[in-house]
Amino acid sequence: MGLNCGCPIGAHLPDLSIAECKESLGQVQKVLIQRKYESAGSLNSIANPAKKSSWTPLLSAADGTKVIVSPYIQNPATEPGAARKFGGGNQTLGGVEITIGREPTAFTGIIYQEAQKTIATLKEYMCEEVGVYLIDENGNIACLADDVDNPTKYMPIPIGNLFVGDKKLGGFEEPDSNSIEWSFFPNWSDKLVILKNADMDFNPLTDLVNVASVEE
Repeated sequence: MGLNCGCPIGAHLPDLSIAECKESLGQVQKVLIQRKYESAGSLNSIANPAKKSSWTPLLSAADGTKVIVSPYIQNPATEPGAARKFGGGNQTLGGVEITIGREPTAFTGIIYQEAQKTIATLKEYMCEEVGVYLIDENGNIACLADDVDNPTKYMPIPIGNLFVGDKKLGGFEEPDSNSIEWSFFPNWSDKLVILKNADMDFNPLTDLVNVASVEE
């Protein structure tokens, strides 16, 4: 066992709760982008993301809490991180490899026919330490929570290696486009929660728009 597991082990296997309701996010169509930290050492969070009034001041904020709404992202694909292994053959007992961790999860998508001025601004976020709230076609929001059973605050999902590509000329057979991709860090989904649009007073897919920052 090469993973960083607790030791000594408990008296029994941890209790496993299997939920009656199945969990699944639909097609990711937009993301809300926010810095991981609102200020040094202080994580960004939101207390009640089901209320539009919680997002309104963040969209116009002139500090580290500011939230940006992405253009529509199409052809989204997620590739979960594989196990990172060591050994095999004569290196390890019985030739059994040792799992020492997991790789990051890759997300890729395409932004079609967007003004390159918008793309140029998106490229600036590549130099930032940011996270994302995922929005699917039903207006559901996926993000992190401090406690998945009794959440009191919600946070963006930290991402790394954000990349926004240059314009691809589609020519005769397809529209122009730009690629967008990033990596979710290992174990990124352990505290993932999906907020249902039915419990919200707005549709984040269509009701949240970017506005200029309001200076104090």
